[in-house]
Amino acid sequence: MGRPHRIRYVERFPDFTYFKPQSDSFKKGFEVILTVAEFEALRLKHHERKTQIECAELMNVSQPTFSRILDLAHKKITEALLHGKAIRIAGGPIGIKKLFIGYGCLNCFNEWQDGKASEINKESVVCPECNSKNLYFLKKDMLQQMT
Repeated sequence: MGRPHRIRYVERFPDFTYFKPQSDSFKKGFEVILTVAEFEALRLKHHERKTQIECAELMNVSQPTFSRILDLAHKKITEALLHGKAIRIAGGPIGIKKLFIGYGCLNCFNEWQDGKASEINKESVVCPECNSKNLYFLKKDMLQQMT
């Protein structure tokens, strides 16, 4: 029995999750399953044009693991194209990585989200809990685990 898979973090779920050949001879049920992590690997490497090291860091995996995920995605896409199979994007141990932008208070340690937050604007903002102006600009990744 192998080790459990680490959570692979993705920016978001894909907008489109099913692709099928435009053919009268397409047989329902002939499909390959591309995991959401494999889709994210393709997106980061080929659409965002990041290095494998950058991609691996964004997905919270090692570079060799990222390389294996990407290679498996390539094999599945190739199989679908060569054999006229549909591609379904679903499943896998993933977490959603969302950007949190806001402020934090140095007096009461309250943190709150504000889509218009910036280092420059923090001088005109007060803490909603204690009304302090002793604030800091906050930008961090929020991770939500999905399985």
